[in-house]
Amino acid sequence: MWLYCHFPQLLLDNRVRLQPDSNTLPLALYQLQGNQSVIVQCNTLAREAGVKTSIQTVMAISLCEQLQLVEYIPEREQQVLQQLATRLYQWAAKLVLYPPKGLAIELSSLAQLYGGMDSVFNTLSREVDALPIKAQLAVADNPLAAQLLAEYDCPVSLNPKESTQLLAQLPIGAAGLGTKTQKHCKAAGFRQLGELIQLSGDEVGRQLGLETQLYLERIQGRQQQSYNFFTPPESFRQSLDLVTEIPHWQGLLFPLKRLFGELEDFLYQRQKVTQQVSIELHHRYEPPSVVPVALAEPGWRGQSFLSLLQLKMESIPLPEAVIEITLVANELLQSEQHSSHFFGVQQHRHETLQLIGRLQAKLGNNAVFSPAMNDDPRPGNNEFRRPAGEKPQILSAAPKRPLWLLQPPQPTSIDLWQLRHGPERKVCGWWDAGDIARDYWIARDKFQRVGWLYFESGQWYLHGWFS
Repeated sequence: MWLYCHFPQLLLDNRVRLQPDSNTLPLALYQLQGNQSVIVQCNTLAREAGVKTSIQTVMAISLCEQLQLVEYIPEREQQVLQQLATRLYQWAAKLVLYPPKGLAIELSSLAQLYGGMDSVFNTLSREVDALPIKAQLAVADNPLAAQLLAEYDCPVSLNPKESTQLLAQLPIGAAGLGTKTQKHCKAAGFRQLGELIQLSGDEVGRQLGLETQLYLERIQGRQQQSYNFFTPPESFRQSLDLVTEIPHWQGLLFPLKRLFGELEDFLYQRQKVTQQVSIELHHRYEPPSVVPVALAEPGWRGQSFLSLLQLKMESIPLPEAVIEITLVANELLQSEQHSSHFFGVQQHRHETLQLIGRLQAKLGNNAVFSPAMNDDPRPGNNEFRRPAGEKPQILSAAPKRPLWLLQPPQPTSIDLWQLRHGPERKVCGWWDAGDIARDYWIARDKFQRVGWLYFESGQWYLHGWFS
């Protein structure tokens, strides 16, 4: 048994789901068909004004002057279908896509897992109903038969005999036959699909051709079919057409929040994390503006990315109003749980990395780093920058050093200081012509400040301050 889900207005319903305000106006999607622009989907307000599918956009505008028109893009609708399949994949692994508006789910293999066919159907139908997208469901013993029943919006029945009866009652125009075949059927007096099914295969082939004969055998499940089962994508990409052009960042926050919510759901269902996403802002005339947003460590919370993006907004001017937003996450990693969460170690590191991410978003990636030391014994030459967030280098046997080094060292008088520890002799640097010969001391001045002094070539210098 197969469950077929037909989404008659998938792209339009998904648009309203992401932008609820768009449903407060008459809205329709149009498509160029030859030399004509035709309405293919429309919302309730548009239908109440007389707009319906298959009419030309010129007529639609004459019926409803306030009608908002958006171009229908089949590839975009197929992306939405894949997103729905990804959400349902956690409940059923055997899914087959029928672009651009449908998908089929194999039920028989799930009966034992869910405790019966009724339980399987109730679980899946509940998940489909939870989507704010209109769906027409049907069950039959093969995907094609279920598809015909769902597209005609027949009542759902888990009884195979009742499904067969419903299939037989379908009018010829709803049987998925070509226009030429439908004309032949009507000319021969056939009005329902059941009348064709009752004929022998040879009779159908003689009257309507071999192609129609094979098609009817597929409807009845007499032909062995191979299925290309759906596999969830390894990346995330979702676009959102804006109802009106938005010229400033503040107006983009709400649709961006919706898109990041979709990303969060996608990552959570897949048990994945990602460290970087890209926001593509499409303009009418200018090239798209691409804004990368990177976390200090991989994560899945949409709010984390949105917070960093808000910090970057001030420094990124928009060259033109935005008409479309695309959110992309290509590099997905497996989510891992660590036992150190129990002791709070991981939580502390997570908070540190969140701070690093906010600083990088505000100041730039190159402005935030972690200090580290190498083996060069010369003060000032043994320091370098490591990527922010890396664990600090631990030097257990390192001598005491000041936190603040003066560059360049300042000449001073030994009369102002009281020597406390030293000397520490440094004669090195001959390997790169930067040789030094110094005696370093830790000293205290009259204000009780602790400094790092050295004596070289008959002169005392202050090289740094201890905290």
